[in-house]
Amino acid sequence: MATSTTDTAQFVELVKGARHIAVLTGAGISTPSGIPDFRSPGGFYSDQRNSNVFDIASFRKDPSFFYDFARRFYPLLVAAKPNEVHEALAKWERAGKDVRIATQNIDDLHQRAGSTHVYPVHGTLATSTCLSCGQRIETRLLEADVLSGFIPRCDCGGVFKPDITFFGELLPDRVWEGAKEAMSEANLVVVLGTSLVVYPAAALPDFRPSGAPLVIVNREPTGLDRQADVVVRGDLGVVMDRVSRLV
Repeated sequence: MATSTTDTAQFVELVKGARHIAVLTGAGISTPSGIPDFRSPGGFYSDQRNSNVFDIASFRKDPSFFYDFARRFYPLLVAAKPNEVHEALAKWERAGKDVRIATQNIDDLHQRAGSTHVYPVHGTLATSTCLSCGQRIETRLLEADVLSGFIPRCDCGGVFKPDITFFGELLPDRVWEGAKEAMSEANLVVVLGTSLVVYPAAALPDFRPSGAPLVIVNREPTGLDRQADVVVRGDLGVVMDRVSRLV
């Protein structure tokens, strides 16, 4: 897919001039790292049998359905490494810019790339919590049980659930407020790799101050394209690598 040099140049100038940058990232930035986009055509959600994997009522009733899926999914996350997009955002921060990232992704690739202000608005797979007693533990400590076909349980007998937000659960309040604050204090908002169809996360750019430019980089059109100051189509990794080298 072709990339507009003009739009990329405008993107570079906006990043150069911005001190406080708020970023919203979606599945499109993690697919190059080997993490599938569940909502794409042919993706995980295209099979109706998978529709309840992230449903909290279904998990409470029978967690084995989720953990059968997790045996296939967890190794993908463990093997994944930050790519050009994650690295570019971390580079902006190292260059002295205030870069705060709201991500819809449940992986920790932003953090592993070196970004320090990350708000995982849909939760994180990095930790898990016992549904009975509330004990929290690093999910990596449960991986052996999961990969062996067991449902991970706490010493109290309760089932551990990863700290990702399932359908039927509220978004993590403190993280959500941090993400909104990041948008409201930004003088540039950048949307990367999301079609902005999942709410309330898709509404985050609306919290930007009046006059703060909006840049959208995504393969497909989004509902905010008409409001954006710059829209860039093309390979996300190529675009961000080019912008990062010129900033």
